[in-house]
Amino acid sequence: MKIVLLAALALAGAALAGVVAQAGGSKTATVRVTEREFKLTLSSADQHAGQTRFEIKNTGKMAHELAIAGKGVNARTSMIKPGKSAVLVVSLKQGRYSLWCPVPGHAAKGMKASVTVEGPSQAGDTGGGGGDATTAPGDTGTDPGIP
Repeated sequence: MKIVLLAALALAGAALAGVVAQAGGSKTATVRVTEREFKLTLSSADQHAGQTRFEIKNTGKMAHELAIAGKGVNARTSMIKPGKSAVLVVSLKQGRYSLWCPVPGHAAKGMKASVTVEGPSQAGDTGGGGGDATTAPGDTGTDPGIP
């Protein structure tokens, strides 16, 4: 009985170690974005190449969206209602990216920002996977046009 229990514990430990090793192997940077009339605030405007998760919170009184474009990336969220959040995950390469609210007139009133991406953050990182994007459900990922 003790041997079976020890074997089960050893298997569980090995499985857990594999999950932890896999989770630590891929780094995704996170940038928190706050949207409100008529301003975008980023937790960081400097990033390293690779997968980046934009966590967007609308703290304003109007609905907003977030779009990002540059170096093969062209993605956007769906409409984010006041008090709600969205997530936009993209692979960034070295260069400069524009972010803005594509709701008509919002970027012109100041809802825009930029992110500068440096080279890879760790050895062997190639700087992303060609600019593909994952957006929240219902997102179109279409080109909204840079203001």
